Amino acid sequence: MKYRVIGPEKTEGTYDTLAAAEAAAESLFGQGAPLEWSNPELGRHELWYVHRDEGLKTDTHYRIVEDG
Repeated sequence: MKYRVIGPEKTEGTYDTLAAAEAAAESLFGQGAPLEWSNPELGRHELWYVHRDEGLKTDTHYRIVEDG
């Protein structure tokens, strides 16, 4: 299985593991940024920026898609 990181405008890369794909997407933000992954449907993961003060989530528009 391959994991494709898709950004707001283009594919950012393809990785062999989900952990590597998550790390690559998270590295686009500052170290320690309050990020959270969700898995709204099978084979798709979404990266959210969590505003700690309000507890609100903002969509970063970065996704991981599983390519079987």
